[in-house]
Amino acid sequence: MKLEFNETQLLELMKDFYVLTGIRIVLFDDEYQELLSYPSKDCNFCRRIKELPDTDNLCMESDHNSFQQCKTERHLIVYPCHAGLIEAVVPLIDNHIVIGYLMFGQISDAANFSSLKQIVCQTSIHEYLPELEPLLAEIPLKTHDQIRAAAKIMEACTFYALMNETIALRRQNFTRHLKEYLLPQLGTHLDAETIARDLGISRSKLYSSCDKYLGMGIAEYIRTLRLEQAQQLLKDTELPITQISDKIGFEDYNYFCRVFKKETGYSAKKYREKFRGIIQDDYPPFL
Repeated sequence: MKLEFNETQLLELMKDFYVLTGIRIVLFDDEYQELLSYPSKDCNFCRRIKELPDTDNLCMESDHNSFQQCKTERHLIVYPCHAGLIEAVVPLIDNHIVIGYLMFGQISDAANFSSLKQIVCQTSIHEYLPELEPLLAEIPLKTHDQIRAAAKIMEACTFYALMNETIALRRQNFTRHLKEYLLPQLGTHLDAETIARDLGISRSKLYSSCDKYLGMGIAEYIRTLRLEQAQQLLKDTELPITQISDKIGFEDYNYFCRVFKKETGYSAKKYREKFRGIIQDDYPPFL
């Protein structure tokens, strides 16, 4: 899956997170590729570990294991990496699919520097400790409560980023752009060739993208949008039904009436009455 994001907005969000917590945060796609981070570079300790013989593979393995666990459990996880530092990963879930991850790390929950050295001494990189010790002193020390709070804030960032489409799949971008293009033109004649040309894609690409991302053809999608618009106009305006039919692009009023009733279960008149509270529900009034 192709993960797209608004780099300016996301970097601003990451920077705010870092200013608040002092913790580096990273965006990964669903194939575990790093896409964006703030700060942009690893801390000196982690950067050096990735340069040492065999330890870079350990970093990658630790990351992949955490992503796989996160994908399986589908919620935030906090854990120690192979070097003894604390990391957290939260999945980006769109339409029940994990499309990527936000991760933070390069911190420790050790009480002090001596405790941190003892933790690292018990890991797979213990033999490099004499060389790494000066860099280890740069690792931020956080309490359990601070780490938990930062993890929950990062989790909230995922909901915010998805809701505002700061992070999105190409599917979301295609459907959003198509809908934004179609809505103002529902009252006009719409054909696939013109739509494809105006969107800057081929007609075959338009067809395949609609099938792939919408689960329907372009004609069916246009009809769906027109019916949604009709329902909105029936509820929110006093426009005559014949005028609504024409406004949303149904040239044949009788055809509009048939399609509307088939899709909603109501005639256009009954729909307007019901959703304006004119039709009483099928139970006696409260006494």
